Order: sequence, then structure tokens, then C-alpha cells
Amino acid sequence: MIKKLLLLPIAVFILHLSGFSQAACTPDPQYTTKGVWPDTIVNFDTAYVGTPYSQLITIIIPKDTQAFPPPFPPLSWDSTVLTGVTGLPSSMVYACWNNSSKPNRCAWPGNSTGCAKITGTPTSAEIGTYALVFNTDNYIGGNTSPNAYAITGYRIVVLPASSVNENTGIQNLLQNNPNPFGEKSEIIFTAEENGIGRFKIYNLIGTVVKEYTISVKKGTNKIELDGKDFDNGIYFYSIVNGSNAYTRKMIVKK
Repeated sequence: MIKKLLLLPIAVFILHLSGFSQAACTPDPQYTTKGVWPDTIVNFDTAYVGTPYSQLITIIIPKDTQAFPPPFPPLSWDSTVLTGVTGLPSSMVYACWNNSSKPNRCAWPGNSTGCAKITGTPTSAEIGTYALVFNTDNYIGGNTSPNAYAITGYRIVVLPASSVNENTGIQNLLQNNPNPFGEKSEIIFTAEENGIGRFKIYNLIGTVVKEYTISVKKGTNKIELDGKDFDNGIYFYSIVNGSNAYTRKMIVKK
């Protein structure tokens, strides 16, 4: 009796071309290992009502897979094709690219790198959390019958326009370090004058989970974070000093 081949496809999904044109994306060079980046721990950026949204996704498809233990050779990974995606807010569309400047049909050969973008401007009717499911067909070892695999764990959270908004272009508030963190992390920010500020930490749905007043001095300031004060997850931290408000994202992973 021939045993059924059970493959464990890596978490690779390819976003489907949705009948529109976008500027070509470029894979993020910080990622070099097979898979989809960011992963489901970092997950997708938060979206805000009335603010244009753009999520870059880097896709690295493997060359082969070790379906059987040695001495059997690994099977070639021929291609991965997206067959369906559910869960996106209706205002958002998506497209994928290979190594050219034109969107492709989301069929990617093995041992290739590409990228995708999700874009759109969410409306107030779309506030909430959207769990995404990507259904793929994976062709391996020259087999014409695909191995179907559903990718879950990705989400997009849409918050009201008045909620905390991440502004990564502002240099006054630096990224907490280390990030992600499980024990201790440090936030450094600079101020032009002495004063009193408000420090807030929000969860993914915009609820304040930590808030207190801080004494702000002219120049460099530091805030210490303790991982035991937070559950695992993604948070936003914000400092309001006078008329200025700066926000960044942090990840707690114990």
C-alpha cells in the first residue's frame, strides 16, 4: 500500500491581483529566509479610518522541501498559487509582483522572491478586526495535483480616525529597544523644553492599558518598560508633550 504523502507547506501565501494598478513594490531586504514577512507575530500594520493604508509583504518561496527523511532526497518546490483570500475590509484591494515592474497573477515559481501590497482607505463602517485567510495550492516534486494549504493568523485592525495613530517618521520618539521584548525594554525620546507629558500604551483595538504622567526634561529622556506588565501581543505607545504627540508600535513576546 502506498502511503499518502503528507507535506507541511511553509506559511507562504501570494496575494491575488484584484483588477487595479499599483506602483510596484520592492521586497524588504532585511528578510532572507523562506516564508512570508512580516510573520504572524509581528503581523500587519493597523489601519485608521480615513487614512490611506499600505501594507508591504515580502514573499520568499523555497527551492525544495524534505518530505521524507534521509536518505530520500528533498522534493523540488515547483510553484505556489493563491486560490482565494477572505476577510479583507471591502475598501481594501491587493496585488502581487514577481521580479518585474508589472503585477503578476500570483503564481510564483520555487526559489523566487516577490512582494505584495494591500492598499485602501477604510471607512467608519469598517472599524474592527479582520481575520484573513489565504488559500494556496502548492505544486511540489513535479506532481500535477496541488497540495492545498490555508494560511491563517494574519489580521488587519481598523481603528477610528481619532484613535492613536503611529507616526514612524517622527524622530523625537525612538523605537523601544529591544523590540520585541519579554523582560525589559527602553524608550528614548527628546524634547525641546522642560514640561509635563502623558505616556500611554494602547492595545490593538485602541484601549488604553497603561497611562501615567511623566516629567519631561529638555534633551534626552528615557522610559523603562517591564514585560511582566503586559500580555504577549502588539501595542502602541504614545507620548503627549504640549501640542506634540508621537506614537510608535511595540511587540511583547515572552
